[in-house]
Amino acid sequence: MATWFITGCSTGIGRATAEAAIAAGHTVVATARQPRSLDDLVSAHPDRVLALALDVTDRDAIASAVEQAQRITGGVDVVVNNAGVGYFATIEESDQDAVRAMMDANFWGVADVTAAFLPHLRERRRGHVITISSIAGVRGSAGLGFYCASKWAASGYMEALAKEVAHLGIKVSIVEPGPVQSQWIPSGGKVHEGMADYAPVMDPYWERIDSLPGNQPGDPHALARALLQITEMDEPPLHLLAGRHAITQGRAKAQALAAEIEQWEELGASVDTR
Repeated sequence: MATWFITGCSTGIGRATAEAAIAAGHTVVATARQPRSLDDLVSAHPDRVLALALDVTDRDAIASAVEQAQRITGGVDVVVNNAGVGYFATIEESDQDAVRAMMDANFWGVADVTAAFLPHLRERRRGHVITISSIAGVRGSAGLGFYCASKWAASGYMEALAKEVAHLGIKVSIVEPGPVQSQWIPSGGKVHEGMADYAPVMDPYWERIDSLPGNQPGDPHALARALLQITEMDEPPLHLLAGRHAITQGRAKAQALAAEIEQWEELGASVDTR
């Protein structure tokens, strides 16, 4: 059995992942900004659940949580970077303070939690870092510009990390779901009534976004089961596009990029002088 460290466990994917890992017999360090939201997990499994307060934008809190997790459990095997926030607006209309706070959570939170664990994983020559990114980290989407940027940053960081640590026995997986049943849309910041110039793009966008809560096709418990499966693989995927929407969108992005490279290959190659 393994020890899991999971961020953002109060609801959604994080909560479902904690429950699935516990049910599978693993020890879970479940973190949340409000650890009281995890009291039921601790009460039901006091010998296998450690609940810790963690705001992933607070480096001191990260250092404290990682130290406690390592000391109390004897070593973490699986790190799941799940905590994050959404923001819905055009790029021009986005509030800069809000989107910088989102970048702190969605990118720097992932980077700082991972970096805090790397010395321990490297010393043990094993471990698995799983980061919940998004299909928004694979292809850009109107109305989600800064959210996409935060997820692309996290995915790029993890791709680079995978190349740096594979020879040390550390595995890395980036999970890129489509819409999953969660509080991501209701809890995210929004600029709903925007400029008329953006209406042709944003009016249909808001129709889709406003109709999604409660109707997302992705099941967080099914996603959690998929995470359990990849931790049991000798060679887990670096990228796991989760859900049919993500698979369809990811394939379309790959095909469009391949076509664009081919179309402009001659012009692109012309910049080389040797």
